Amino acid sequence: MVNCRKILELYFEGVSQRTISSSTGHSRNTVSDVVHRARKLGIESVNDTMTNQWLEAFLFPEKQAIEKGYFPVY
Repeated sequence: MVNCRKILELYFEGVSQRTISSSTGHSRNTVSDVVHRARKLGIESVNDTMTNQWLEAFLFPEKQAIEKGYFPVY
């Protein structure tokens, strides 16, 4: 699972994408994708209501299980 919240927190603090990549363990492409989508969708800062799960669903709706035809088991 991609830690979108941590990536964006570091990015908005001015940390380089390369440094974010090494500190979070995600590839530079993943970091770039998260940052690019966040900027495209108008996210300029991260607040307390933006959980990692919410950010992942907001930034990458096509990667959600329901979109792929899988439904969660309760």
